[in-house]
Amino acid sequence: MRVVCNVGPMMHGCSLQKQVSVMSINLSAKLDELQRGDRQLETTVALCEIRSQLQELTKSVESCQSEVSEVKRDMVAIKHELDTVQQVKEEIEELREYVDRLGEQSHRRKLRLLEQGLTFFLSYAILAAMLGMLQFGYNTGVINAPEVSIENFMKDVYKDRYGEDIQEDYVKLLYAVAVSIFAIGGMLGGFSGGMIANRFGRKGGLLLNNILGIGGACLMGFTKIAHSYEVLFLGRFIIGVNCGLNTSLVPMYISEIAPLNLRGGLGTVNQLAVTIGLLMSQVLGIEQILGTDDGWPVLLEFLAMDSEVPGLSLVLPKFMGLERSQTQSLENK
Repeated sequence: MRVVCNVGPMMHGCSLQKQVSVMSINLSAKLDELQRGDRQLETTVALCEIRSQLQELTKSVESCQSEVSEVKRDMVAIKHELDTVQQVKEEIEELREYVDRLGEQSHRRKLRLLEQGLTFFLSYAILAAMLGMLQFGYNTGVINAPEVSIENFMKDVYKDRYGEDIQEDYVKLLYAVAVSIFAIGGMLGGFSGGMIANRFGRKGGLLLNNILGIGGACLMGFTKIAHSYEVLFLGRFIIGVNCGLNTSLVPMYISEIAPLNLRGGLGTVNQLAVTIGLLMSQVLGIEQILGTDDGWPVLLEFLAMDSEVPGLSLVLPKFMGLERSQTQSLENK
């Protein structure tokens, strides 16, 4: 008789409990056959078969123990991973709490900024910066009112140089150069405004620009004394560069020193200063004030004093503090 028992391959498809159950049934049947003496089986052969099946069962048990050990190791690894996940979760919670605290601090700081008002020193600094835009508006329109007086000056200079009267078309051309060269200087100043601001800062750029303003105004004022319309051209060009730089530097400066709640409103003072400058140039340029043959040089240099005021009153914008903190951070690294 041959006893059937699938022990070897059962570990791949059946559980150990099923193997033991099948083995028990086979052994019971074998013992019953021995007791009944059916088919006259020899006892030695039967016992050998039983012993062989028991050995296979022992191997299956050992294999199961090995798998249990592997499962235990896997469980230890899983527990370690769970501990790591829990630790990461705790760190994330700490980071979330830290971010919440930063958000609360930022909100409180924003509320403090919103509560700030227009102080005396802030008003004084903004007024000083506005003078730059006032010069822009003034020098844009100041050349128009004394047109006849300036053309008469050019005629006199040309006649003294060459001993003959200048043609009317050439006078118009010279006057057009005096008017348009201001715009050429303005383009140059506007393009270089960002570079000046990054190199010297907003405040430093405005202070250096005041030197150009004073120099250009003085040249225009001394035009008649120098008896040269080329001096007028040079002065208009320099003052154009000055005004071009002001159009870049002044808005940046005001936006940086203005409180958050006033930044939008204070941003409009630039246009206000330009219109005031235009109005001043037209009013002072009438014939009864400075629009005469002797008064037009004074009219052109009238706002030279405005270039001195910003140098005495500009306060340090936050850009300088930011730049200094960045420099210190790089040094610490």
